[in-house]
Amino acid sequence: MQPIENLELNDRCAVFVDQETGERVVCMGDGQTLPYRSFILEKVFEMARPFFLSPESNITAIDGRKLSGLVGAMLARQSRIPGTIIDVLVKEFLVTDEKEAKELGVEIGGLREGKLDRLIERILIQYGDDSVQELEFSTVLFNSVSNVATKMIEDRRLGAYIEQSSRYVLYTEKDPITDNWYYYRDPAIMNSPLAGKYIDVMDRCFELYVDLAHKLQEYYKGLKPIEEVEYALKPNDDTKYRFDQLDDDKQRKAFKRSYTFDIRTRACDTARIFLPAATLTNVAMVANGRTFEHLLKRLYSEGRNEFKDIANRLHDTLNKVIPKYVKRADRGGVKFWMDVDRQMVEDMRTYLPEALVWGGSREEVVVMNTPNVITRDRVGAEHMLAAAYFPYARTDYQALMSLIVALPDETFYKLLHNAVGSREIRRDRAVRGFEHGYPIFTEMVCDFGVFRDLHRHRMCTLQWQRPNPHLGFVIPEDVDIIGMKDACIALEREVSDLYDQIEQTLGPKVAEYVVLFGHNIRFSIGMNLREAQHLLELRTVAQGHPNYRRVCQKIDIALREKAPWLNQTDMLKFVNHNQYHWARADAEARQSQKAIERGLDV
Repeated sequence: MQPIENLELNDRCAVFVDQETGERVVCMGDGQTLPYRSFILEKVFEMARPFFLSPESNITAIDGRKLSGLVGAMLARQSRIPGTIIDVLVKEFLVTDEKEAKELGVEIGGLREGKLDRLIERILIQYGDDSVQELEFSTVLFNSVSNVATKMIEDRRLGAYIEQSSRYVLYTEKDPITDNWYYYRDPAIMNSPLAGKYIDVMDRCFELYVDLAHKLQEYYKGLKPIEEVEYALKPNDDTKYRFDQLDDDKQRKAFKRSYTFDIRTRACDTARIFLPAATLTNVAMVANGRTFEHLLKRLYSEGRNEFKDIANRLHDTLNKVIPKYVKRADRGGVKFWMDVDRQMVEDMRTYLPEALVWGGSREEVVVMNTPNVITRDRVGAEHMLAAAYFPYARTDYQALMSLIVALPDETFYKLLHNAVGSREIRRDRAVRGFEHGYPIFTEMVCDFGVFRDLHRHRMCTLQWQRPNPHLGFVIPEDVDIIGMKDACIALEREVSDLYDQIEQTLGPKVAEYVVLFGHNIRFSIGMNLREAQHLLELRTVAQGHPNYRRVCQKIDIALREKAPWLNQTDMLKFVNHNQYHWARADAEARQSQKAIERGLDV
């Protein structure tokens, strides 16, 4: 063959003429840095072109919109052939001759409709479901789900998530048709004698939230009058100016926007203490097939009305894009997980009943030393067992440890066996507590809002006890200043009483919906030092919520006390211990300034 031309993109794609047939052939490479390979007829290459971005380059991308549900199988197939992904597409997935086009009723260059399911099935068998599952992604939008449900969804650590923020969004609107506030009404509650009380208390929580948000905004405007505020908004100028010092309408518009956002954000941060966990929100999730299958299994196994409904709808949606990759998710749930969960609850009641009483330490941050779990004695295993039972307990980790240490060997090893479960297949995995043994192990008692913000961290093991109203309620100082403290205390008592009534009649899982963002929740994070660097530096930035900034500052201080050598390095250099009264002011102004510099609307 003789080269007749090179295409663009650094000469990494060339066109040759086959001397025997006279046909033009496309191949990858430049003949120097990269040898020529993957020879495809140009007319066939042109059929593949619409399915790729930059197909002429040796670095290309698949257009997932056009190959949805097929990408995983294509990538798996590529791993066992000498050619490229384009070869896989044209040889196995595209109709390239008239005979097949007529047989399938598909135009030449179209996908092999009718044969794709069998092809994917064969590839899954050949390469293994798990491997191929990780190569197929989908983006799912969970709209109008409760904050209780978002925690289960976001517990899947291998996904990417973005959630409607309670820090920036005011939940002051009602459904204009029914006049209902936006919170989840669980059928178990609504079909019970407690339905009326549930609606009454939840409605009043939202009404108090709206009242707080309004009065707090007025209070903050008084603290920070617009006439006295200064923002750095002028292009390429870090100087802060008052409104009356700005040059043009675009800058003045950006100033007013920044001020409004500044005040509203501060009010949201404070008022959200009265949003219940039943509050409806939206979450977007990007994940691969394996993560979605795992999420489906967890949702189906939980036994809650909302979770079951979400799972069924999620399954139906994924069946339209990646059906082969979520097929193992049984709508009846995973028997192994349900059996282990049931057994651990029963074992707690039988052998560790003291751990089921709400109580224990309420210290905001405790950084503990944990031993190596792989030891000849049972010390390490005791810690691991405590971590396994931690989500089921209602006391702190150290109190749980004290109870476990006192168990006789026969009982201890029985509980350890039950926590692992009676495994029948390799996918019967032990609970997350068996990840225990990180060099940094921290237990926290913080309000539910803080937990929500820290919960989304991935390179760690975060476990949490069930949301409840029995570990205290956080009332910010500003609420007291505006004269709303007594109203908050009175309504919080009604919420706590409602929680207890629902728990006694319908169970603790259903009762979680009434827990408020201001209620404390106990959770733990196990992590290595590199994750601590990421978490602590990110969550102490100036625009962070003051509550989780305080928590992360305490963790940093504790780590430096335990490992003084950290002070001799830059390992935690960017942990910010400054205090900021207006967390989002400068950050929002910077965003507006950048928009103005680039000629964008603000």
